Amino acid sequence: MGQTTTQAERLREVSRRRREQEREGLRRAILDAAAALFLEHGYEGLSMRQVAERISYSATTIYRYYEDKDDLLFAIVQDGFLRFGRQLAKAAQAGDDPRERLDALGHAYIDFGLKNQVYYRLMFMQRFDLIFDGRPEREAPMIDSFGMLRQAVEQAMEAGVLRKGDPDTTATVIWAVVHGVTSLAIAGSKRFNRRQVRESAELAMRMIGEGLGAR
Repeated sequence: MGQTTTQAERLREVSRRRREQEREGLRRAILDAAAALFLEHGYEGLSMRQVAERISYSATTIYRYYEDKDDLLFAIVQDGFLRFGRQLAKAAQAGDDPRERLDALGHAYIDFGLKNQVYYRLMFMQRFDLIFDGRPEREAPMIDSFGMLRQAVEQAMEAGVLRKGDPDTTATVIWAVVHGVTSLAIAGSKRFNRRQVRESAELAMRMIGEGLGAR
């Protein structure tokens, strides 16, 4: 009897996991479809109905997962920050030299934006407000990426690589520079090739080092 019960419980667990995998697979399909449609049509041209049609489901199904278009885009932003954070965390571990760490973070930032343009557009260009969305029923995505940059700046100041000053202000200036390179490269993708973007990124990081370097 005990063995029968154990087998029944095992079957229920297998069934539960399968349902969870199916739900996660559908959620991933919704996000991917919404991201693709956002890139094709922009925010105004995106609708829940279009997302449903793209994955061959009813709009009712989409609303079971996301209450409206902004809720759906917010989920994409959260997903983007998870990916972004992982990439920056990897770059932050690139050696013990503070200057090399700052360079690695800057290049990782730009590289993420160029390779993940849908995420980057939503996160930092077209719907920047979603980062600070304060709906009580959900938690706004934390900008851990800025925390990593600030920490790298503090370490560089302590090592004498950067001038002493307010780490928040210095980190904001560095962020503004790399964001400028990234957003221009994305907006002018037909004008700038990969070589030009790479050279611009290297020059930007060199200017940061020379302009903010210790004297």
